[in-house]
Amino acid sequence: MQPVDLAAVADDFDRAISVTPAIDRFCSSSAWILAAAATLMPPRAPFSFHGTHGYFAAARGVHPAGFPYIEPLELAWGLASPMVGADVQGLAEEVVSLLSSRRDWQLAILAGMVGDGPQRRALEAVMPPRWERRRGTPTIRHVASLDGGVDGYLSRRPRELRKSLRKSLKAAAGAGITFESVRAPMAEAEALYARIQEAEGRSWKAREGVGISAGAMRAFYSAMLPRLCLLGQQRTIFARRGDLDVGYILGAVFDGEYRGLQFSYDDELSAFGLGGLLQYHQIVGLCDEGIGRYDLGTEMDYKRRWAEDVMETEMLVLVR
Repeated sequence: MQPVDLAAVADDFDRAISVTPAIDRFCSSSAWILAAAATLMPPRAPFSFHGTHGYFAAARGVHPAGFPYIEPLELAWGLASPMVGADVQGLAEEVVSLLSSRRDWQLAILAGMVGDGPQRRALEAVMPPRWERRRGTPTIRHVASLDGGVDGYLSRRPRELRKSLRKSLKAAAGAGITFESVRAPMAEAEALYARIQEAEGRSWKAREGVGISAGAMRAFYSAMLPRLCLLGQQRTIFARRGDLDVGYILGAVFDGEYRGLQFSYDDELSAFGLGGLLQYHQIVGLCDEGIGRYDLGTEMDYKRRWAEDVMETEMLVLVR
């Protein structure tokens, strides 16, 4: 395998992502991992390689305790798989050969793998027995099928959720709340993000500092949004009352699947159920596009009502 600048080959890297089995494709893609590496992770040295069978997307750092380590470009949540390629056995052999040939690491973290999935099995078949293996805490995502369009999706939701949506739709319409879908080209990404931030500023998330209005999370989405716009992956809907944005939902489409990213709304309008309405209108648009799956992201109680499946990945920690 040869060293590679992933930013320079991002389009080819994403094509390889689209044929890699059993990974979180969007959160392993270039838009997510390059933004995360630049804004959420500590300073590290490049450690990404391209071989005959795919990519190994990683970075190398030194722990405060003094030992060198290798980890995926994004390890803030551990969602990204560093191993990217359709031939998992061939890629595993290349990655293990690469790691075996290097003496500049003591611990390696390989995240984003299904516990009994093809990457893990392929690695186990070729790793030296002297490498100690440890399993990290699993990460769960809630995923919904959009088969059957909006009617099919709603038929698989709890009765209480369907009733709540009908009530909220009627109340919001009566209050003059409308919903606007926005698809921005790359040149308008900055303006779109400013509009998102203005809506975010009216939410409890901004007030309590847990949203994307400040700090590293604000920088992360600022870095990611231009590429999402460039690739046509960005999907944003604003809730509006008169000339004012009173909420938004932001997500991205990759390879026939939608990944929910962020949503917020004006606290003063919480009685209208704007969070659920934004989700609903996003789903309507996705069904019209023919998108097949909706990944709501990592574990939160409310997501169980909106999804029927889970995707679980874990970290494999290697100690030499």
